[in-house]
Amino acid sequence: MKNRAQASLEYMIMLALSLGIFAAILYVVSTLITTSSVQIGVDAAIRASSRMKEAADFIYVHGYPSKTQVNVYIPPNIESVSIIDNKTINVRIGIKDAYTDVYGITKGTVLGDVSPITREGYYVISVESNSDNTINVTVI
Repeated sequence: MKNRAQASLEYMIMLALSLGIFAAILYVVSTLITTSSVQIGVDAAIRASSRMKEAADFIYVHGYPSKTQVNVYIPPNIESVSIIDNKTINVRIGIKDAYTDVYGITKGTVLGDVSPITREGYYVISVESNSDNTINVTVI
């Protein structure tokens, strides 16, 4: 009888250790998945800001009457897209309970309205040069 009790206790200890290891692996995997989805959102915001900035710089260098369109992907955790001080294209994304600003500083003076970008998706941005050496950036 004593041998059976010892064997049962050994099986229970092995089961407890196995469940503990499984729980630790599950925790690590879920943390990695959460972290990677946040990083993917930040990377998409960086690409969107960079593409708009590069298009504005391209149009600025070529001058009036240059015009182009850019396709950008906006990630799901977007808060706002704005033009600050006529030089900076700012993309604000939410990360848990905080915000992160991703921005690109342009060579020329940038005007326009990109505030219609309020949710995830693909957007077509029109970038064109004005006769007064400013760049107009709008959402089509």
